[in-house]
Amino acid sequence: MEFNILNQSPVLEGHSVEESLGHTVELAKLADSLGYKRYFVSEHHNMENLIGTAPEVLVTHLINHTKNINIGAGGVMLSHHNPFHVAEQFQLISHLAPGRVNLGVGKAPGGTPLSTAALQHELRPDIDSFNDRFLKLKSYIDGTHENSRSLKISVDTDSSKPEVFLLGGSLSSAEFAAENGVNFIFAHFIKNDESLLKEVAAAYKSLNPDGRFITALTVLIAETEEDKKTAAEKNALYSLTFKDGKTLRVTTEKQVNDYIRNSNEKIDVEKTKLDMILGTRDEILTKLDTLADDSPIDEFMFHIPSLDPALRNHTVETLAPIHTIHKEKAGIL
Repeated sequence: MEFNILNQSPVLEGHSVEESLGHTVELAKLADSLGYKRYFVSEHHNMENLIGTAPEVLVTHLINHTKNINIGAGGVMLSHHNPFHVAEQFQLISHLAPGRVNLGVGKAPGGTPLSTAALQHELRPDIDSFNDRFLKLKSYIDGTHENSRSLKISVDTDSSKPEVFLLGGSLSSAEFAAENGVNFIFAHFIKNDESLLKEVAAAYKSLNPDGRFITALTVLIAETEEDKKTAAEKNALYSLTFKDGKTLRVTTEKQVNDYIRNSNEKIDVEKTKLDMILGTRDEILTKLDTLADDSPIDEFMFHIPSLDPALRNHTVETLAPIHTIHKEKAGIL
């Protein structure tokens, strides 16, 4: 079992935007030194406390500050982007760090209705579906599109390519990824449904046994009951349900009000608590072992729900593969 980090680049407590981005870099360097396999950064727009608007920029920057860890987008929100250009960007980045660049692609807008409208205002009304756009992106990277002899994303696509991942939270997304031979990252930190996780993982592996099935979940080290209580109180969520049944989670009342103000439809709002794997190192590892025993999971990806840089670092250090996985393989744990 291998461990990864998902960093959404939040604005940290008592930190400026520049300082918070600096912590994104420092956390990547820490994860690199501690044996983590992948470090992904996300794409969000017009969000009050998330500042990673351009994962292609952050990925390029991070590969220059790390040595061994895979650096990736988790993910590029393809509904806002031209598939050919995304393929070009990540092929170019892959030339800069062969074998270390991962391209995760997601379907969600990753922002408010206003930012989505701004990002997509020049798109034609008959835009292809997400699945069709994803397949175009993959064909450009693989060189299997219909004009592959004359239309290329690079003069060299043989020496290195970005490794492609589809991000999703449903059975249909997992099946689509498996049928098209790409790795899949299941957003368990959004769904938090263990029966669904088990179903999705089994379906993916039955269709694509050689693909990587990664489970992204929320973890936070909390050494005492008081720490657990504090973490739970700080991680209140608001669940927004739209007319078409789609849901979105935000973390502040301001974000709720922004969505309601900028939407023409009725939105149902429910305040909830974030589902986390919260506890000591042994408590968290025991839970991960249980999930891995129940489902064919290849890797875990940790989302760390804290704005305290010291606690974020502590969680990454405490769960580090060099302290856990590597010792376990050697029979020490």
